[in-house]
Amino acid sequence: MTTLSTATTPDRSPWNGTLTLTPGAVLYRGVGGDSNLHAHHAVQVMISLDEPFVLEFADDHLCATAAVIPSGLPHRLQCTSRRLLLVLVEPFGPRGRGLGLAGERTRGREFEGVLARIATEHADEQNAASAIDSLIRAVTPGGLQRPTLLSEPVRSALRHLEQKPGSQPTLAGAAADAHISPSRLTHLFTREVGIPFRRYGLWIRLRTVAERVAFGDNLTQAAVSAGFSDSSHLSRVFKNNFGLSPSALLRMTVHRDEWPDSTS
Repeated sequence: MTTLSTATTPDRSPWNGTLTLTPGAVLYRGVGGDSNLHAHHAVQVMISLDEPFVLEFADDHLCATAAVIPSGLPHRLQCTSRRLLLVLVEPFGPRGRGLGLAGERTRGREFEGVLARIATEHADEQNAASAIDSLIRAVTPGGLQRPTLLSEPVRSALRHLEQKPGSQPTLAGAAADAHISPSRLTHLFTREVGIPFRRYGLWIRLRTVAERVAFGDNLTQAAVSAGFSDSSHLSRVFKNNFGLSPSALLRMTVHRDEWPDSTS
């Protein structure tokens, strides 16, 4: 998300907060900021705990303290909130499908009150996945539930992905390791983990970027470590998925929340 060149007060740095990555979702908590017109892959939920923000769409605009923006919808943001919760969710999974439908209908207008209440309750929640799921259940109470236990083929696929964060593991390779067909692995993985195999692999690479930056790498080093050809390649992918430039990571504290266990 590219920040507009507008003046800010000395004590306010836009997009300065905490970023927590979970499989298929990101939770940002902190100071908000403006953005130019953009669209990204993720479904976006925004909640301000102090003052309203303004979202501009091609055919509409919304001044609110909470909103749901479906995947791929171009929008522009004006935000001066100092207490912003922003959730970005993979659209092709149990979490994202229902959220996307709510965003397409009304941009989440009917959920403004309940989202603000739940966001306040979970403002200091340490487990980001729990906070994200609480917000999503408010919008999609009948959302799909993932199995508690992972099957052996899925655990094998997770090991295949986690062992090669700087490469691009193939579905065929993971299926061969798991001794099942690629189509069967695709079905099991999406049902049990919540997002497709290839998308999960991309989330691991983006997680690696965030972790490498948190450890002190510059963006070029982090990009190469995560298997991107260069920082420009990383920038395109990062903006497409999160609506933010990866340089925003330099102003954030990055946390890694619980991820599926491939050994249990």
